[in-house]
Amino acid sequence: RSASSRAALLVFVACGPLAADARSLRFGRSPASELSSLGSGGGGSSGSRSREGAARITATGSGGTDVYQATSLLDQLKVFAHNEDITAQERYESERQRLEAAMELTAEGSNERQALEQALKFSAEDRAETQVAMTAMLEYYYTAKAMLGSSQAAPDCRYLACGHHATCRNVAGRARCECDECFEGNGLTCMPVPCTPKTLGSAQPVRGPLPAGYPVVARQAPGKVEELQLAIFGQDQIAVVFRDSTDGHRASLVVGHIRDMEAEFGYRQPLWTTAGFGPVVAGLPNGRLLIGFRDAPSNGVNYLMGAYVNGTTAIQALLSGPHKVAHRQTERMALVALSASKFACFYPEAAVGPAGQVERAWASVALAEVLPTAEVRLHGKYHFSQGFEVTQFAAAALSDISLVVAFRALPLPSMPSGEPSRELSALWIGLSGDELALDPHPIGLETNRGHMLFRDIALVSQDTFAYSYVSVGEQAAKMAVVRVDPETHRMSVLGGPMVLARGRMKYLSCLSLMASGLSAPTTFTMFQRGEESGMAETCRISPEGRIADCRDIAWADQDMDAISAARLSDGRVAVAFTDRRGTLLHQLLNAAETGAAV
Repeated sequence: RSASSRAALLVFVACGPLAADARSLRFGRSPASELSSLGSGGGGSSGSRSREGAARITATGSGGTDVYQATSLLDQLKVFAHNEDITAQERYESERQRLEAAMELTAEGSNERQALEQALKFSAEDRAETQVAMTAMLEYYYTAKAMLGSSQAAPDCRYLACGHHATCRNVAGRARCECDECFEGNGLTCMPVPCTPKTLGSAQPVRGPLPAGYPVVARQAPGKVEELQLAIFGQDQIAVVFRDSTDGHRASLVVGHIRDMEAEFGYRQPLWTTAGFGPVVAGLPNGRLLIGFRDAPSNGVNYLMGAYVNGTTAIQALLSGPHKVAHRQTERMALVALSASKFACFYPEAAVGPAGQVERAWASVALAEVLPTAEVRLHGKYHFSQGFEVTQFAAAALSDISLVVAFRALPLPSMPSGEPSRELSALWIGLSGDELALDPHPIGLETNRGHMLFRDIALVSQDTFAYSYVSVGEQAAKMAVVRVDPETHRMSVLGGPMVLARGRMKYLSCLSLMASGLSAPTTFTMFQRGEESGMAETCRISPEGRIADCRDIAWADQDMDAISAARLSDGRVAVAFTDRRGTLLHQLLNAAETGAAV
């Protein structure tokens, strides 16, 4: 490559540590929190700060760099890059003229002519590279200047890298980054705020895009959904799997992506030609999904399927064929995403005698990997809770290489009575390469009680999770906070169990709001009493694990039959649910609606 191309690339990294921050800007991340606090002008939406004011401020980054010196260095960099670009253009024009003149002296199709044509092509590619580098440098220059509080605006949106949840707009020949609706900031760093979004907080149907011929051609939407699960993957993309009883109980996948306070969904993709009960899904940032279901309501076969969504705005997935995992299945599986495109899949197993009685029972976990082709590779199966019929799985990752699974373990009839209850059990599992390590010491909560049904767990801080469940005998939804020792993996209860709500519960789902910038992690436990509207209990979790400041949140205005929720990267909550008619709906809850903004 030409010396001018190399020089242009060196320009981009000439500012040393600042260049690394420029790469962060291209992905919408603030180069440094210290810089973002210095001003909100230039490319931002909240005014500007004068150079004189900036000169009096010193950033607390490496070396305590004076902001005025940084802006001066940026200006020098721009001048140097501009001069290099002019020189590169002059060299390219001179080389182009020389090569074209030489080509006129050679015969068409000769080896000499072909060599000169190739040299001309390389020269044009070199010039294109320098132009790309120059554009990237200008983008860095104007964005960094905006973060430093400069009033100088970028001439075009090509030269400004806005943050997440921000859009660049050209106004009167000046490019500015402005935070999107329901977000506040300088356009480079935007945080969610309580607001009235376009959807007015109301639930919207999950349905495909408008087809050609609409409204004569009906818009695609499921008929009557009876089971569902939602997962967040990629960069705030949504995957929903569901069973439609009006479509032969087939299971389908719908993929969507978030646009401000709304979600745009693609067409439904049937998972298989026959029925799919208990559909579940889990996803990873790389766009890979693992989907599970069984082919009958009871005594069915469990299947796993892989899926891959290419890009951050795609709304269709590449699906693999179904992979058979286990027989005689009645329970819904539980999936957890881990590192290296691997997933843990939980399900019960049993050995049945000639008369149909259960002779042996245990729980199993399969380690599966989703390949780039969406195919599923099984690395192994592991057993735990031997001698117990296991149901009601719920699992959550503690990190990308460890997880906790909660389950209900019921003793077989042949076991002696009077043993402590294991209906609220939890087990630590770690990932090491292509193998799982299961801790042999599960914890048991409320070992003096039985009839524990719905349950869910959510990570609230490092090595600490919330265990929410329904005690049927007490007619109460309860929660405990459990810590996992990072060395021994033994568990201990830090807080609770505490009653969150009383009544006959229709469902229960729990997640953490710890990514919303709060001083203490917050749990958001969703439930419904009988035919009432959807409710939630939001609670703070202290560093010592104490449960405090619990408040009722009325997040929905209708009766629901099934629900699934997950947290987005900005702290908002995505919810998918069905109403009493089986209509599949979705809703996005901001900090005000979840109670996290108080």
